[in-house]
Order: sequence, then structure tokens, then C-alpha cells
Amino acid sequence: MPGRIGLYGGSFDPIHTAHLVIASLLSQEFGLEKLYFIPNYASPFKINNNVSDIHHRLKMIELAIKDSHEFELCTFEADMKRAVYTYETVDHFMNICPGKELNLILGYDSLINFKKWKNFQHILDNVKIIVAGRPDTSCNSTDFQVSHSLSRICPLMGISSTQIRKMAAKKIDIKYLVIDEVRDYIKDNGLYH
Repeated sequence: MPGRIGLYGGSFDPIHTAHLVIASLLSQEFGLEKLYFIPNYASPFKINNNVSDIHHRLKMIELAIKDSHEFELCTFEADMKRAVYTYETVDHFMNICPGKELNLILGYDSLINFKKWKNFQHILDNVKIIVAGRPDTSCNSTDFQVSHSLSRICPLMGISSTQIRKMAAKKIDIKYLVIDEVRDYIKDNGLYH
């Protein structure tokens, strides 16, 4: 069986403990030999996206995963300095990881809208979809017309980067929401104020 690789994209502004818990549990549950955190330079879905400068987000991810052998930072999308579509990232990993099984990690919100993604069929033809968390009670199984594997152990975690940014802006301590090194980096660099 080929090695299994996880692709976990997002803005990670900032990366927080829920990202890390989800990544760890999915790596274990689905036997991923490596999980790549892939911060986007800009989201193709968000107009006027007010995200922190990419170098800050990259540094926070580096700090958050520095002690983990199972996680790795991928700068492919960041290096493009533009919005990168997921199919482009899939093609990148197909080139650098030939013969590996690619697994795209999504939340339910992304799965619902997946067929609106550019070249979604190309993505489906080349990766397996892993869904973290549990469905919203307002969702039903017919909403998801995309083949996917649902995590059976990944908890629904009510932590969001938006919430953390708002708290940091109000000078509320974000201890335990982000790892200490990320918290210190946010404070030392005056992010979110």
C-alpha cells in the first residue's frame, strides 16, 4: 500500500490548538505518514480577505509544529503570492509525492460547497476526501454528493481563528487557544491589535 499523505489547507490566521488536535487525530485515525499544513496566500473564495501577512502565518505554523515529526509546513501556495486553487495544490503534491495516496482534509462547510470549487472533478479523481468534525444538525446526508470518509473520533471543536483574533484585539489572554510560542509571537509582533 502506498504511503498516505494528508493535505490540510487554510489561512491559519492564527494556527490554533483545534487545528493541531484535528491534524493529530486524523493522522492517527487514517494512518497518514505525513500531514502538510498548507497556508493560503489568499483565499480564492474570500474577496478583500483581511489576513495577516503570510510571513507571520508561516512563522506561527513553524512554531506550532516544530516538535512534531508527523506534521510539515508546505509553502507552495504561499510562494505563489496569489490565490491558489486546490486543484493546483493537488497537482503540486502529485508531482512531489508520486505513488502516494493524497488525502484532502475538509470541514463540513467546505464539503457542502465542494462542487463549486474550480476543477472539483480533477481533485476528486486524484485525492481522497477526509472530513473532520461532525455534521451540523441542519445538514442531511443528501447535502454531500461527494464521496468522503468521515472521522469517527475527531471532536467538533468550537475554536476559530476569527474568534482568537477578536480576543487578541481586545487584549484577552488567548492562552490554551494557541500554543505558548504562537501566543508569544502574536504579542511580540503586535498582531491583531
